Amino acid sequence: MEEIKVIAEACVTDERIYDVIYSISVMTDEELREFRTKVVNYFMNRNSVEDMEAYKFYKVILEDNNARKILELYEELKKQK
Repeated sequence: MEEIKVIAEACVTDERIYDVIYSISVMTDEELREFRTKVVNYFMNRNSVEDMEAYKFYKVILEDNNARKILELYEELKKQK
């Protein structure tokens, strides 16, 4: 998935993005469900370009253990540099 690769590359250059991904990757299933609900509720009535991009970012991270996949790819990218 191209989005995972792009986010992993962003983690290499932006520690804030890495911190978000890492925090999500260590959440329990219950915490993930609660956070997913909060994300949906937060972005429900927002429609600026920035908000839509942020929502896409969180949507990718929160599905299919993608946060962990991103961190694995991040580690590979860090080794290459």
